[in-house]
Amino acid sequence: MPHLVTIKETPLNSFRFAFVLSALITLSGCASLLNTQNTASTDAEVKSNSAEEDVTYQDFSVEQDTLYDLLVAEIASQRNQFDITLVNYIHQAQVTRDPAVILRAINAAQIAKDGEAIQELAMLWLEEDENSIAAHQLLGYQYALDKDYTQAMFHTSEILRLGGNTSVEALAINSAQESEEGKQALLTLYKDLFEQYPESWEVQYSIALVQRNLKQCDEAIANLDAVLKVQPRFQQAAIVKANCLNESGKKQEALEYSADAFDDFPDNNAIGRLYASLLIEREQTEDAANVFAQLIEYYPESPSLKLSYALLLLEINKPEEATVVFEQLKNYPAHKNDANYYLGRYSEEQEQLEEALNYFKAVSPGTHYNSSVERQAYILTKLDRQDEAIELLASLRKEQPNNEVRLWLIEYKLLNTFEQRDAALESLDKGIADHPNDEQLVYARAMHYEGDDRLEEMEADLRHLIDQNPNNAIALNALGYTLADRTDRLEEAAQLIGKALVLKPDNPAIMDSMGWVLFRLGKAEEAVQLLGAAYLKYPDGEVAAHLGEALWSLDKKDQARTVWSNSLRQQPDHKVLIETLQRLAPEMLEPNADSEDSTTNSAEDQPEPELETNSES
Repeated sequence: MPHLVTIKETPLNSFRFAFVLSALITLSGCASLLNTQNTASTDAEVKSNSAEEDVTYQDFSVEQDTLYDLLVAEIASQRNQFDITLVNYIHQAQVTRDPAVILRAINAAQIAKDGEAIQELAMLWLEEDENSIAAHQLLGYQYALDKDYTQAMFHTSEILRLGGNTSVEALAINSAQESEEGKQALLTLYKDLFEQYPESWEVQYSIALVQRNLKQCDEAIANLDAVLKVQPRFQQAAIVKANCLNESGKKQEALEYSADAFDDFPDNNAIGRLYASLLIEREQTEDAANVFAQLIEYYPESPSLKLSYALLLLEINKPEEATVVFEQLKNYPAHKNDANYYLGRYSEEQEQLEEALNYFKAVSPGTHYNSSVERQAYILTKLDRQDEAIELLASLRKEQPNNEVRLWLIEYKLLNTFEQRDAALESLDKGIADHPNDEQLVYARAMHYEGDDRLEEMEADLRHLIDQNPNNAIALNALGYTLADRTDRLEEAAQLIGKALVLKPDNPAIMDSMGWVLFRLGKAEEAVQLLGAAYLKYPDGEVAAHLGEALWSLDKKDQARTVWSNSLRQQPDHKVLIETLQRLAPEMLEPNADSEDSTTNSAEDQPEPELETNSES
């Protein structure tokens, strides 16, 4: 903190004392950037009013209206008229070149978020003091915001030359948001900087960060090892190395390194979480729970740690311990819904339906709210209290008009789940009567019509959605697939699906639809390419059925059987897959047809695609 200068010679200088004090108080916004020790002097000729003072300022000229401009600036600042404040301070900074005025002008520019003014003033500062670390810091930061990385790195280099403190890695950390070209440019700049300062482990760490963001994991790890050799307690480098190992597919090495790092830094949240996630990937959930238990000892008030820990306790079948943690979570307003919702889900799994119902009722609007309402309706229906469930949804629609569409969808799903299709359709009709253009309701009804073989009505609803939004990829794909699968309008289907694919080229459901229409058009080779790509992204039973049939038509029957067999193990009851096998390979459906691996998982274990696969929603 610079010395305060008491000058008694003129009223103007008395004003300056108040002004400097004000500047010191209000400059907190850039305090971390400004090294005041380097701003205490100026190249301008100064006069000392006292032998005891370390700092003096050049006199203002009354003829230059300095006092008036500064008074106007201060009054404007108090009235939040920062544009007037900034104009006056910039003018007086240029006229007086006084460091205190420059600082105050910079502060005004920061409040006004005027980056151009900040740069101009910082350059003025450097003209007065070319070795001002704070000025270089300001310029480095501003050039970084402007993505002028060459200039930003120049000022970083100057700060290092002057022995100042700088966040060398700031640009590297933010490089994740850059284009590949931008990252490469940054990497080159950092490597050039490292040639100037080969002893700077901070620069080498920055290089590793950019390399990680470029997916150059081996090179990043080599640099991180060098950094950790000279800074073995630098925890951030350990975190990045563990992540690099994981991201490069070296899972076992990542696990072992994370375990060692967690032993070294047991209070490091990031390392602990990564270690726990790697354990969970290996289904070592009990060990993962122990990691969270250790972290909670260091962070007993962390609700996110408690939530993860409680969920793992449920996973390892320790409901009593989990309940204790969930009850603690209820003391955190932001996580009260989490606690009630997950306790409800667990109680429901244990067939403790009344208890589950009470937990779900305790979930308030916000996180998990609609899911909790849905579970309430389902449980009530399962308890032969469906009328109560319908009344609940109706009353909530009146109370929550902004949530009405979602509540109609919950009612439809409920009735459809319990195979009350006529009532389910009636609920959609009512919802659409109130919201005739809602995409979710109209799409749900179209898919309902498709399931009832009412294709004309289905097409009418989907056409309505496409008329509303010609770029509705979901509607385009659904209509195109249905035409390809259920009619002979194949060319029309291909056009619809083709447009959807242009809109969402990486969507596996649309890729599957296009592959299927190509197969129906007799282009099996092209179909296999698209269907294979779709299957790799989303190994669903329907995609497997289509891919297998296309392979089968090309007399690649062994490959087809492999695809079907793998999918059958995962989804043994998938309707489309079963129908395909009944037509082409019924022997695969015989008991013990695949005795080598009889392990099966339910369809629910499969990941959800971004878009419902074709029309099987």
